[in-house]
Amino acid sequence: MAQAVYALLVGVNKYQGAVTQLDGCVDDVLAFETFLRGRVPDGRLQVRRLVNEEATRQAVIDGFTTHLARAGAQDAAVFCFAGHGSLEPVEERFWHLEPTGWNQTLVCHDSRLPGIPDLADKEINELVAAVAATGAHVLSILDSCHSGGATRGSGVRTRSVPPAAAPRPFEQYLPALRASWAAHARDTGGSDDTPAVPADPPRQVTLSACESLQEARELLVGGQVRGVFSVMLQRALTRLGATATYRDLLGATSADVRDRVLEQDPVGYAMPPQALDEPLFGGAVQPREHGISLEYHRDQWWIDAGSVHGVQPPNGADTVVLAVLPTPERPGAPTGTPLGRVRVTDVEPARSRVTVEPSDWRPESGTRYPTVVVDVPLPQAAVEVRGDNTAAVRLVREAIAGSPHLGEGAVDPGVQGDRFVVLAESALGGAEPGLVVARSDGTPLATPVPATADGAAAVLHRLEHLARWHLIKRLDNPGSWITDRVRVEIVAAEPGEMAPPAPGSRPPLTPGADGRIHLHYEKAGAIWRRPYVWIYLHNDSPRDLYCTLLDLTDRFRCHSRLYPGGLLPSGTATVAYDGRPVDISLPAERLAVPGSQVLDHLKLIASEQRFAPDAFDLPILDARCPRPTARITSRRTPLDRLAARVVTRDLGDYGAGAPEWTTALVTLRTFGPPDTRHGESR
Repeated sequence: MAQAVYALLVGVNKYQGAVTQLDGCVDDVLAFETFLRGRVPDGRLQVRRLVNEEATRQAVIDGFTTHLARAGAQDAAVFCFAGHGSLEPVEERFWHLEPTGWNQTLVCHDSRLPGIPDLADKEINELVAAVAATGAHVLSILDSCHSGGATRGSGVRTRSVPPAAAPRPFEQYLPALRASWAAHARDTGGSDDTPAVPADPPRQVTLSACESLQEARELLVGGQVRGVFSVMLQRALTRLGATATYRDLLGATSADVRDRVLEQDPVGYAMPPQALDEPLFGGAVQPREHGISLEYHRDQWWIDAGSVHGVQPPNGADTVVLAVLPTPERPGAPTGTPLGRVRVTDVEPARSRVTVEPSDWRPESGTRYPTVVVDVPLPQAAVEVRGDNTAAVRLVREAIAGSPHLGEGAVDPGVQGDRFVVLAESALGGAEPGLVVARSDGTPLATPVPATADGAAAVLHRLEHLARWHLIKRLDNPGSWITDRVRVEIVAAEPGEMAPPAPGSRPPLTPGADGRIHLHYEKAGAIWRRPYVWIYLHNDSPRDLYCTLLDLTDRFRCHSRLYPGGLLPSGTATVAYDGRPVDISLPAERLAVPGSQVLDHLKLIASEQRFAPDAFDLPILDARCPRPTARITSRRTPLDRLAARVVTRDLGDYGAGAPEWTTALVTLRTFGPPDTRHGESR
C-alpha cells in the first residue's frame, strides 16, 4: 500500500512560438489537483503544479528529477500532462530505435523556440525509469495526441501541433539519455553518439487520451472548455469504488468519452502488462468508505461526500435527495424505516451542505446518521441548433421548445448531462436541405432527415430518445453501501457448449487496453463464426438483491432480455439469458462492411427491493418508444421513480422505503470478420 503521493501536474494553454493556443488544459490539471486533495489524507500529498509559462521544458524535467524522484518505495509518483503533443523526425542512424521514423513528443511552453526541443517519448521513459528505480508506483496521465492538429470548429480543438521540421541535434537530447547511449557505445565498441538498444521499459502505468492515430479533443463541458479525456477520467475516478483497477477506470472513461466525441478511444499501457489490474494510484488515493453519513457542523447539516465522491451539484430545483436512517446498533449497512429526508444545496470537493425537508422529525445535532440516496438530478440535455438554413433552425427550435427532456442553447450541462448539436444546412453534400443530429464534436448520430416540419418532429423524437438512453447509461449511485459489491463477468463459451461452467472454474475475459472486452468473429472452415459468451452476475454484498441486466446497444436500444430481473441471494452468482450462451453478433447491415464493429454496454442494476426493469426499455433509434405502464408510474422504489423520470420527467412521490441500490457497467467491443465473402455461421 502506497504511503505518499508526489504529483507533477502540467497544463499548458499558452505557448511561445508559432503554436496554436489551447483553452482547457489548465482547468484540467486544477480539477485533477482538487480530486487528489479531496482523496489523499493531509500530509501525504506533495504537488508541484506547472501551468502555461511555468511549464518550460527544463521545468518539467526538473519536476521529475527534483520532485517525483523524492517518491520512495510504497509511494506513488503521478505525472499528469494536458497540452499539445506532436511528432519529430529521428535521424536515419536511429532507425532501429524508432522504425516509424518519428519520436512522439510532448510540447512544453517553450518547446517551439529555437534550440529548445519537445520532450520526446524516449526522454520521458528515461525520466520515469529514474523515478521507478526507487520502487515507487509511477502513473502518467497524458491528455494530448500526436496526429491531427487542426481546429475543428464549434469550439472543438485538437491537442496536437504539426511535427518538427527536422531531427533534433544529438546534443539536444536529455543528458541522462545521451549518457546511457555513450555507456552502451563504450561497451560495444561504437562511437559515443551511437544510441543503445532500448533498455527494459520502466515499471509504470500510462493512461493516454487516445490511440496513436487518433486525436485528443477539448470542447465545452459544463461551462468550461475541458479535455474530453480529462473530464471523463475525473468523473470515473469520483464514481469508482475501493476495488477499482486501471482497467475499470479505462472502461468507465471510454464509455463516457464516446458520448461526446467519435474516434477518440482512451488507452492504457503498463509494464508489466498486469499492472493494469492493480489498484488505482497503487492504493495511495484513499478509497471512499461505503455509505454517506449526515452530521451537524458549525450550525449547518452536512453529508460527508462531495464532488470528489461523485455527488452531483443541484441543477436548479433538481438535486440529490437522501433518506436519513436510524443509527445502526452495530457497524454495517444501515436498515430501518427512514426518519426523514435531506436535500443537497451546495457541493464542495469533500462534503456537501444539505437542508432537512420539512416533516415531524428533526435530526439531533450530536448524532451521526446513515443515509441512502433516493433521488439524483437528471438534467435536461442541451441542444445547440445551428446552420445556414434559418427556416429549418426555426422549425427545430419550435419543435423542442416544449420538451421536458431538452433545453435549447449552447450551454453544456456538464459531465452529468448531455449536449447535442442539430445541423440545419441548406445543402448536405450536394443533397437536399436536411437536419442532422450530432454529438458535441459535430459527428452525426443518425442519418439526415428533410428540413421540414415532419423532419423537425423526427429530430425531436431522436433527441428525446438519445437523452433517455444516455441518462440510463449514466445512472449510478457511488455513495451506496453496496457499491463495488455487484459485478458482471464475461466468460468465453466453447464451440457447441450448452451448459455453463461453474462460476470461477474458467477465467473471465479481461478488458483490453481501451477498457473494453474485445470479442472477435473466428474463421471456421469457409465461414465466420460469431462469438459466444457466458454472462455471470455476481452478488458479493451481504444482502439479497433484486437485479436486472440492461443491454445498451450502439444503435441506442436498451433492453433487459438477457436478465429481466430476479432475486440474487447474498454471496451467489447466476448466469444471464436463462443459463444459455449469448451470441454477440453484428447487425446484418454492418456485416456487409468488412472490419465493422459493435459496442454493447451491459449495465447491471441491483436493489434491495424489487423494481420494474421494463421501465428502462427503449427500442432502436427512430422506432416508437413504449408507453409508460402502471408499474412504472407506481414508483415503489427509488429506481422505479428514477425510471419514471427518465420517461416522463414527472417527479411523483418518494415512497415509504429507502432501499440501497447500485449499478455496474461492462462494455463489449465486438469486431466483425475482415472478409465477409464467405458468410456467417450461427
